[in-house]
Amino acid sequence: MVPCVAGLLLMVRLLMAAQMPLVPDEAYYWLWSRHLQGGYLDHPFMVAVWIWLGTALWGDTPFGIRFCGLVGFILANIWLFLAARRFFPLHEGIGLRAILLLNVTLMASVGLVPATPDSPLFVFLCLALWALSGALYAREGYAACGWWCLCGISLGLAVDSKYTALLWGVGLVGFVLFGGRGLWRTVGPWLGGICATVVVIPTLVWNDHHGWAGLLKQGGRASQWHPSRAGQFLGELVAGQLALLTPWVAALCAVGLWRARHEKRVLLWLSVPAIVLFLVNVTGERIQPNWVWVLYPILILAGAAYGQRIKGAVIVGGLCTALVYTQCLTGCLPLSSHLNVIARLGAGWDGMAQDLVREARTVGTPFLVADDYALASILAFQKPAGLTLIGRDSRWGYINGLPQKTAGTALYLKDEHYGPARPGVGSLWRQDRGHPLRLYSLEVRHNLSGWVVQ
Repeated sequence: MVPCVAGLLLMVRLLMAAQMPLVPDEAYYWLWSRHLQGGYLDHPFMVAVWIWLGTALWGDTPFGIRFCGLVGFILANIWLFLAARRFFPLHEGIGLRAILLLNVTLMASVGLVPATPDSPLFVFLCLALWALSGALYAREGYAACGWWCLCGISLGLAVDSKYTALLWGVGLVGFVLFGGRGLWRTVGPWLGGICATVVVIPTLVWNDHHGWAGLLKQGGRASQWHPSRAGQFLGELVAGQLALLTPWVAALCAVGLWRARHEKRVLLWLSVPAIVLFLVNVTGERIQPNWVWVLYPILILAGAAYGQRIKGAVIVGGLCTALVYTQCLTGCLPLSSHLNVIARLGAGWDGMAQDLVREARTVGTPFLVADDYALASILAFQKPAGLTLIGRDSRWGYINGLPQKTAGTALYLKDEHYGPARPGVGSLWRQDRGHPLRLYSLEVRHNLSGWVVQ
């Protein structure tokens, strides 16, 4: 029964990847894949490599962009299954429980369909968890060294995907040094650390050549200080994770992680640095839901091992996932554009690109300028005929090969969200099946400079 359910979920996931429209952040990473390098301002390079491989096989299509993430998610399920069985050999069916819990969370079933850095991050963290289980099981000898090396390599690849993977490294170092097992006296952890360092060299070199811009951008978030809003930000964080994990699964994971403090303290060691960082961050800014991805392999594993009444959690989570899938594929519920997140992000871009081409011809300019990097990226993916897209966000300056350009006369595009239109300024609605989603202003401006993104 379980393999049948897993197979069905995989087929639906493939359908979603092919049918769900591309969202702006995916288009941004797609542009990265056109200019491969050792890093970028927002994240390391791994997602760009994955997109480059996928589009080499399937072309510049949403499915091609998401292909490596889909394959990686299958591997992540396998590695999580194997890690669960090795960490908890006395828990019957633990591997299947972990896979079921993972696949009924909205974050995995929907959030990992788009091609973002979270996809390779999650895949390599699951591989690291499996390798760590092998290293702790083998304890010493050549086998243990091999497992530690694999753990280091996979953690390094996770860091090459997203900087938050460094938090696992901090937790693992703490476990090796102070976990009470004397692991620091063995060769394996040190070899693993060397392997991890070697693997992240491209990311380190890129940062070194760019004034450590990537690490400073991500690390600088913790320096903000707005304690008066900490309660609001913490509430949003908890509410967001309850929604994305689904409430029942979230409760199982929280209880499981607490119970793991005795039998599997390594899971707590791996999770504590991230938890502490998020609690510090809520004193300065809101935590985006996908940042918590770094904890998901640990949470799912703990929830599957120690959670009770898992059947109910799977049923409730499965129903939530089915509802979201149905809405994504059919748009059957009459949601507002503010609540219909997938339509708001991904629908209507092709029609809008055609409208912009007509507007540019009316004005008599081949240039379209946007300050918003996401807006410029998704329009570049549409490849509007006869238009040259110029992005003005400083992010573009960190991508090699993007020429700079000053447009004498250009259409300047700005996101006005849901309106109203500004007096005396042209406007354009992006629509989904005739329903307005988002309002954009259009102005004719002169001597705007930026980077050519298409």
